[in-house]
Amino acid sequence: MAKRAGAGAATGAANNTKKDATAAAAKPAAAAAAAAQNRITASSPSPPSPNWRAGLAVGTYIYFVPVALLLNLLMVLAHRYTRLLWLAWVLSINLLPGAKRAPKTGRWPKPFRHWMALWRPLASYFPARLHKTADLDPARRYLFVAAPHGLVTMFVWVAFDTDAADFSRLFPGIDPIPLTLEVNFKLPLLREFLLLHGIGDASMAACLTLLGRGDGSAILLAAGGAEESLLARPGSMDLVLTKRKGFVRVALTTGALLVPVIGFGENELYGAESEEEAAERRRGEPAGEGQGRARRWASAALKKSFGFVLPEIRGVGPLGLMPRR
Repeated sequence: MAKRAGAGAATGAANNTKKDATAAAAKPAAAAAAAAQNRITASSPSPPSPNWRAGLAVGTYIYFVPVALLLNLLMVLAHRYTRLLWLAWVLSINLLPGAKRAPKTGRWPKPFRHWMALWRPLASYFPARLHKTADLDPARRYLFVAAPHGLVTMFVWVAFDTDAADFSRLFPGIDPIPLTLEVNFKLPLLREFLLLHGIGDASMAACLTLLGRGDGSAILLAAGGAEESLLARPGSMDLVLTKRKGFVRVALTTGALLVPVIGFGENELYGAESEEEAAERRRGEPAGEGQGRARRWASAALKKSFGFVLPEIRGVGPLGLMPRR
């Protein structure tokens, strides 16, 4: 995507330089990925400056989670009636059987995925293209495995969560359901936003159900998950694979064909630092300076509670969260 790169469907690559990868497999895959990226970059024109519609589309994706959290907070704080409404909403989506099954069935309508007035300009921001390297038979089932996860998995939103890159035209008859963490469906507004884009949860039960819908059924997993996102650095493509074999079990159980998908340029969208790198950079900075103190507090709390920390990202735009081009 960024720097005139794109997402390549039906092409395999794995470049894992960490100890948990097989070095013999990683080297030829890395060479193949680099060669493919060079071909894509060489054939791509210089990107024009994005217009406001492209910025709006990207901003909608980047900020929808904090906006959803803010709206939930406002419902809780605004008035006792909105507080009761929020509580009833939360209880219903987390306790009612039908509501709990919704992210596992793929039966919700997907009007937001094809909301082209908003999403069509999305691909022009980077620009991004979906490069088709093989036809997919709509009579089969498919499990797309996307890498790298990156910090925001933007290429998946462009190519699969929305139709901004013309997936439906390139692969007619294939109905992909991108999957995300089940916890994302526990909160009002965020849950509905995801469901209306045709997104499901990444539990084993959901994978089996969604691939059992019949011919043309497909799901997409970013197998490396949050652990892989911590490895995202510009100029690198480190993957987490050997500890993430659940998708292979799903494919064997359902008979789905595995389709590797590489997001070239995903790791270039943001500058990122590990906690150790950030600590080194912050040495000598005044301890009480605004954002730095808040980030240190958040990192310490996250590490104490969950045992890992998020990298400090450096993008552009409001709060530095918009991706680079």
